[in-house]
Amino acid sequence: MTLYPDHRYDDHGQLRPPLWFWPIALLLTRAVWLFLMAGATRQGGSELLALLYPERWSLYLSLLTDLPALLALLACGGTFASPDGWRARLRRLSPQLLIVSALGGLAMQIHALMSLGWQFSWLNALVLIASLWSLWYLLRSRQLREYAADRPHGPDA
Repeated sequence: MTLYPDHRYDDHGQLRPPLWFWPIALLLTRAVWLFLMAGATRQGGSELLALLYPERWSLYLSLLTDLPALLALLACGGTFASPDGWRARLRRLSPQLLIVSALGGLAMQIHALMSLGWQFSWLNALVLIASLWSLWYLLRSRQLREYAADRPHGPDA
């Protein structure tokens, strides 16, 4: 008997990440995706980054705060092949990595709002609400903790 329905397990018997893992991880790694999209567009990439990140240090700091969430994304698959490998260890740390990334992103958002004099904009408000909800989910999710604690069984199990 399993704890969750069969569709929550992959072909190797490991728990899949919870549904909200993916949108939260994408939200927490948005600077990385913007950087990659700017690199993919040859002419307008630097202008796009300059528009979204007027100070270059804020882009680098955002990329740094996105790194833990990116590591949690990298740990999603392939842990069955090596139960004690680096991906399996990162998978066990994925809730903490996501929380660190969420706190760093929230600190960056609050700093940006303070530098703007707390001027209201819908985009900033929506991202702030999404970040706060993501942090709440990461702190409270039993499914995420169980996903991280699920040990791979090895290739011959």
